[in-house]
Amino acid sequence: MKNLSWRQVAYTNFPYFKYTLKYALDSLERIGAQNIEFYGAYPHFYLGDVTPSDIKAAGKMLRDHHLQVINLCPENCTYPVNAASTNLHARNRSVEHYVRALEAANEFESPYCLFFPGWAHFDEDQDEAWKRGVETMSYLAGIAESYGVQMLLESAPQTATIISSADKQLQMMKEVGSPALNGMIDLTCLYNIGETVEEVIEKLGIEHIRHVHFHNCAELTPGRYEHRIPTDGLLDIRRIVDVLDEAGFQGHFGCEVFAPYESEPEKAMLAFKEWFETVGLCD
Repeated sequence: MKNLSWRQVAYTNFPYFKYTLKYALDSLERIGAQNIEFYGAYPHFYLGDVTPSDIKAAGKMLRDHHLQVINLCPENCTYPVNAASTNLHARNRSVEHYVRALEAANEFESPYCLFFPGWAHFDEDQDEAWKRGVETMSYLAGIAESYGVQMLLESAPQTATIISSADKQLQMMKEVGSPALNGMIDLTCLYNIGETVEEVIEKLGIEHIRHVHFHNCAELTPGRYEHRIPTDGLLDIRRIVDVLDEAGFQGHFGCEVFAPYESEPEKAMLAFKEWFETVGLCD
């Protein structure tokens, strides 16, 4: 590797969703994690449930385990979160959810927080949903700027978000016009929407790609994919890492996997460590 380093690897609590937060943090500390991407969801840290004191308690737990959050990823695209909803109650609830995420990111001293601007039903006006998404992101960007937290936008299929391409990421960043808004890449989502890492780098610029949801992926049924450990899947992730290395990527690789690793999540995280060792990213 010319530019990438081990400090850019971020283990995660994503696959530990059948275990307690204490178990997850104990495990991550045990395998030598330093930077982590923190998934803000039940049962570890669902933002609809936590109080300010819960946020402080979680921050203390993270510090006690010598773990630095580099990206807080709140639940974004499943019920009851939709920041572009036509239902005013659902939208307000989603905005409150995201504000609490920014409060938590500030407490954890996390530089980044990932947000989907919401999604629209296929029989709704997509342009109106886009306007609601821009309005929501503009409001949140003002709060993020005051905290010094960067908000990250991820492209994904339309079932999950109104940002369904790199062009849409760039459009959202331009329309919001805040220095607190930048882009990122999810490798499975990128494959699903038919884009390449090279295309995203060309459109956004490597300086606006602040994070990567790093994993391989397997197609379960046509159009339905599952995040997998690096050695299991259809992506040439070694080539992807080489492309990012050559481009001078300075963000982190969040090891984002869920099922089928919930019974042995530590084993999954160690599989990432072993793979990064093979490409020379480990100390």
